[in-house]
Amino acid sequence: MPRIIAINLAASSLPYASLCIGSLAENLGGDESIHLLTDTPRDVQQLCQAFAARRRIKVLLADPLWEDPSNPMRRYAGLEQLRRGHPCWRKLTDPMLLAGDGDEVVVVDPDVYFPRSFEFETVGDGTLRLMWQKPNCLLPFSVVQSAFDHGVALADHTDIGIAQYRSPLDLDWLDRLVRSLGDLPRVMHVESIVWAALAMRMGGGYLNPRRWSCWANTQWKRVLQKAGTSPRGMLNAEDLRTCLAFHAGGTAKRWLADPGAGALLEQLAGAPGGKPAEDAPVLPFVPFTPRKFRWLRTRAKILQSMGYYKIMGGRPPG
Repeated sequence: MPRIIAINLAASSLPYASLCIGSLAENLGGDESIHLLTDTPRDVQQLCQAFAARRRIKVLLADPLWEDPSNPMRRYAGLEQLRRGHPCWRKLTDPMLLAGDGDEVVVVDPDVYFPRSFEFETVGDGTLRLMWQKPNCLLPFSVVQSAFDHGVALADHTDIGIAQYRSPLDLDWLDRLVRSLGDLPRVMHVESIVWAALAMRMGGGYLNPRRWSCWANTQWKRVLQKAGTSPRGMLNAEDLRTCLAFHAGGTAKRWLADPGAGALLEQLAGAPGGKPAEDAPVLPFVPFTPRKFRWLRTRAKILQSMGYYKIMGGRPPG
């Protein structure tokens, strides 16, 4: 089964993406191409220069692919809305521009680091694979509420550092979903809500977090950051001894731009016990319940009233 590996990014992401994409090109088994989809000719030029030594990396301008008359997604107003929103939302549409019917698609974030030789798992059964993360990033609350109001089931703990499926997604259903959510705020996390809905629609499960690890922005790590812990100190807290991929999401991606990040990550991955777990089955998607959603909204209000966001930074998840 043909496999398409796609990464959406702008050249502005290179301070951290160069390390991550370089690790993917270096450690991915086989000879599959890695497609970088970007927005402007200047981005194309800068990305081509950055990865000139990586022949398996192909840089493509996305807009001409989208505007091609043969693109079936152009017929859908909701998908057009999705693509013209936040740049992160294009991970839901643009990888399919490269895939034929039945092709396996692997969507990778530019902040996923691959510490050792590996191969992507095969997903050919029409279901979806996503990474698992400890906190919930289904935001903003207003869009989640709109999804529940329309009877849309959502999966909890969805992280989209890596997403795998067989092309195409159900375009009719995806278009109806986006249009049902109304005028979407241009916030990157909306992407997670759409993936969470796709997860419950398609079935499948989480890539096992023992192999496919996502950085968790826990309260303890927030305190460390607030206390001024260095990028090296923050990365040192991660255990890369057995994982195949590490998604440095959120603020963690900034640490990968530190001059010593690459050497440190190699050191962490090569620490004693550095062998991926052999038994790492896919975990079934966990439903995100309205009850938990109500609890998260209540907690956010309490934290806001206590001045948590003023002290720790960030904005209330409205």
